[in-house]
Amino acid sequence: MPRSLNEDQVARRAEFSKAHPEVTFEFRRETGHWEATYATGENGTQTIYDTELRRVLDELEKRLG
Repeated sequence: MPRSLNEDQVARRAEFSKAHPEVTFEFRRETGHWEATYATGENGTQTIYDTELRRVLDELEKRLG
């Protein structure tokens, strides 16, 4: 049985987290948005927000490789 797109993204996130443990993920139920936060150096952080985990992961891959 094929996995759903959401299940694929959860697995993708797990793999990304292994490679980039410095990134924290959170789903905000009140807004329906995923957040991914990572350090940018000099005590700064960057947060990516989107309603779809897929798009958050796409952006993280662009920024962090």
